[in-house]
Amino acid sequence: MATDKTKLTELGTAVGLVWEPTDPWPDALERLELPGVADEVWRPVVLPVVAAGGAARDLLLRALANGRLFRRVVLRGRRPERVEWTGGTRAVWTSDIPRDLTVDGVYFLQAKYDSTCVLNTAPATLVDDLLFDTGTAGHPSWYEEVAPRELQAYWRRVRADRVLDALPTDVRDLDAAHRSVLKVAMRAQRPTPAENLAYAELCRAVSEETVRRWRRHLRSASGPQQTQMLFRMLRVAGGPYWLLGTKGATAVQLAVTDTRTWRERFALRRFTVRDAHAGQPQVNWRAEITDRAEGHPFVVEGYCEIRWSHGKLQGHPECKVQVTTPLDQLPGYEPMS
Repeated sequence: MATDKTKLTELGTAVGLVWEPTDPWPDALERLELPGVADEVWRPVVLPVVAAGGAARDLLLRALANGRLFRRVVLRGRRPERVEWTGGTRAVWTSDIPRDLTVDGVYFLQAKYDSTCVLNTAPATLVDDLLFDTGTAGHPSWYEEVAPRELQAYWRRVRADRVLDALPTDVRDLDAAHRSVLKVAMRAQRPTPAENLAYAELCRAVSEETVRRWRRHLRSASGPQQTQMLFRMLRVAGGPYWLLGTKGATAVQLAVTDTRTWRERFALRRFTVRDAHAGQPQVNWRAEITDRAEGHPFVVEGYCEIRWSHGKLQGHPECKVQVTTPLDQLPGYEPMS
């Protein structure tokens, strides 16, 4: 489900595609029609922010400016005939072209405002499958898979310290009703030092085993397979798209190339991972890339957060792929203007 901020930035960018800044503010927005997006969809999200002050209005202005720039640079000033909004839905495959907005059926835009997370996937999909689209419906819980002993020890500590005798002794037996009770109990009481120690041991075990498994699969993978994995980690897809957003006070306005063009221009020389459990399971990664024509080296770095999707012991562990290298320094990410 898209957050209010996500809706505002995506729909604000869409409105910027047709907004005329020379018209009086805010009348220009109130009279505006967004082809392809119903009034009842975008107006309740955008218009209340127009009159309001603070961070939300500033965010809207930045989104509008990004939409205007796309219209000026890519569409050569032409007003789009149709804008489609995904509405916060997620692509089925990691190989899909990222798109929050589709303009005239051929231009794909992704809105990313103050976020370094480029991909959210199951840990096994990244580590075991190397992001290859296997069609597998699901994977076992990653913590149960890579650190069952430490997970059970952590649960034993939580259960004892919070006097949850009515809940199962085996963490694998927790169901949705049990987890609802557990969530209330964990919010009501701060963890004890013993519980924190057990959680730290779980983080260590998950991080180290994740690295061992990832390295093993990387060793058996070919160069093209590793490159394909990197494509999907960095969201380089089969077709080009445009990335619009902000990073702090700086606008992000980038054209992202397609996989074929990337392979012609660049080569992945080395991909390495190491464990870095920092308050939660984490794996740091590093990609060393070379420009084929000029021999110029690139280093792209980031990390993978592995954490429960809805808080400790809630939901399945997920993997958030973060990039610490500035997006405008990534090979294949070029200034749009």
